[in-house]
Amino acid sequence: MMMLTLAFRNILRNRRRTLLTVLSMAGGYLLVSVQLSVTEGSYDQVLDFYTRDTTGHVQVTVEGYIETPTLYKAFELTDSLLQTITSVPGVQAVAPRIESSALGYGESRSFPVNVRGVDPEREAALSYLADKVSAGRYLTNEPDAEGYAGVMIGAQVARQLSLGVGDELILVSQGADGSLANDLYRVQGILGQPGDAEERWVVMPLAAAQSFFVLPGEVHRLVILGSDYRAAQRLSEHIDGAVAKPDLAISSWQTVAKEFYETMTADKEGGMITLYVIVFLVCIGVLNTVLMSVLERTGEFGVLKAIGTSPSRLFSLILLETLLLAVIACLLGGLLALPVNLWFTLQGIALAEPMEISGIVFSHYRGQMSTYVFGFPMLVILIASFLIAIMPGIRAARIVPVDAMRTL
Repeated sequence: MMMLTLAFRNILRNRRRTLLTVLSMAGGYLLVSVQLSVTEGSYDQVLDFYTRDTTGHVQVTVEGYIETPTLYKAFELTDSLLQTITSVPGVQAVAPRIESSALGYGESRSFPVNVRGVDPEREAALSYLADKVSAGRYLTNEPDAEGYAGVMIGAQVARQLSLGVGDELILVSQGADGSLANDLYRVQGILGQPGDAEERWVVMPLAAAQSFFVLPGEVHRLVILGSDYRAAQRLSEHIDGAVAKPDLAISSWQTVAKEFYETMTADKEGGMITLYVIVFLVCIGVLNTVLMSVLERTGEFGVLKAIGTSPSRLFSLILLETLLLAVIACLLGGLLALPVNLWFTLQGIALAEPMEISGIVFSHYRGQMSTYVFGFPMLVILIASFLIAIMPGIRAARIVPVDAMRTL
């Protein structure tokens, strides 16, 4: 307690210098915290959208399907498997999918398409597919009056084949049994705009896809949505333990979209360089303050050593003074960052032009309020302050009393 009191009195000796140092460190904390808030918030938006829209949080597939997806790597979808996965804590939605390719025909033209078989109700609960319908209506399981199954087609498919809502689409492909797969479908809806990820899609009911590709009762993927994409690894482990089938692979979205995940991680780490530069510049100022303080008190340290103060206590005193400055600065920086981060989280940064991704409109980059956003800058500044105090502390501890008192 005495050391803390002494350290507090020492930092108040030159109040102007102490104030400038605290404001410098608090400003660094504010900049780092705000940048982290905006960065984490924008990445959170992108990853939450991507996982819901594309991969889900966890996928169940046949071993090797993710690396080399083919028509033949399918597995049987049973009610017991669905029930087992649904009962795992944290699972919010499960949707089966069949994915392959085909050649689509309109009245006079053909175009290669990507066929996706889905359960309309389950898919709507898991992804944004239902929000992407730009014309017509969302997919249903019921055939039309003439007995044709309905499909939704991507905007590019509609343009290339000159198809609209209510027109007929012919698909030709290969069945899993080696037979020629071909059938006629009725266009119920059109998805998104040309240039969207689903511009070449043909989405049909799961039963229709199973019949078309000759995959009775089988699917290629079970896409699972959890409560948070950040907990996908842990959720995949729980599902793996519950399913316990060695022929099935339970993969988190980080594995399913490995290249995308690695790109996002590298981009995020690159952005951290700016934060470290800010902290480095703040540390230079703090180091200057601590060194000046030690040099000004050289004679005082000589007297303290002459009356029996140990070098370790002098070192601890310098360390405590520096950390005390850092703590005060972090508290002040936290108070300044709180309303700023709250504003970014609630209001966000409006984009000059709203950005539409696959029919979903993004108009703001939003911040994030989290322990990490406020705790990480504090941790970095405290560690940096500790390291900065080591050199001046060693200098004070090594002072020779006779030489030091000559400066008095």
